[in-house]
Amino acid sequence: PLYKPPYSRITAIDMTTGEHLWWIPVGETPARVLQHPQLKDMELPNAGTGRTPPMAVTPTMLMYASTTSDGTPHLFAIDKRSGEELARVEVPADSYYGMMTYVHEGRQYVMLQTGSRLTAIALPQQ
Repeated sequence: PLYKPPYSRITAIDMTTGEHLWWIPVGETPARVLQHPQLKDMELPNAGTGRTPPMAVTPTMLMYASTTSDGTPHLFAIDKRSGEELARVEVPADSYYGMMTYVHEGRQYVMLQTGSRLTAIALPQQ
C-alpha cells in the first residue's frame, strides 16, 4: 500500500520554546516506492525509509543509521543547527539497535551494531 510521505522523519525541536526547527526524512525513499508502476511518471521527494533509526548526538552533529534507496546501509551525519547532511558513510550491514560514540587518544569514534558484529568508524580529525 502507498500512503502519503514522509514515511519516517527526524524532527529538531527547540526545548525552550517548543518550536520545530527543522525535520528531515530518515534515509531515502525505498526502491519499491520509487519503482512502483502507479508512480512511474511522478517526481517524488525523499520520503524516508519508514524505519526508526538508531541515533547518537554530539555537540555539533546528529548521527543516525539508515539506508539509501537501493537498500545500502549508511551512517548519516547531520548538522544539528540546520538539518543539513554533512556526510554519509557506507557500513557493512543494517544497524537496528543503539550506537555509541567515544573518544580514544584524542580521536572520536562511532560504534554501530551492524548485523551480528560491531563496526567502529573513526571521525575525521578536526
